[in-house]
Amino acid sequence: MVAGEEDTKCPKCGELQTNRLVSRFARYRNEDDRIDEIADRLEMMGEPDSAAGMREIVRDLGKAMDEDVSDEIEELFEADMAGELADDE
Repeated sequence: MVAGEEDTKCPKCGELQTNRLVSRFARYRNEDDRIDEIADRLEMMGEPDSAAGMREIVRDLGKAMDEDVSDEIEELFEADMAGELADDE
């Protein structure tokens, strides 16, 4: 916010009597908070009914990380669904 009043005219109509609207602020959440939110959502939802539902969760999880790895995680998910990943037994 600006401390002082300034005469600003509307860029659209040129009116001098304007009011500044302040939008809601965004709450910063760290990576752990975002991942916890997805885990809570998954816990409440139970197991997804379809591969599409699971794909959405996987994509959201990838986006929740500080470095968006949603594409890489989705590729791993697809490979696992196709049976292309070896089990670590």
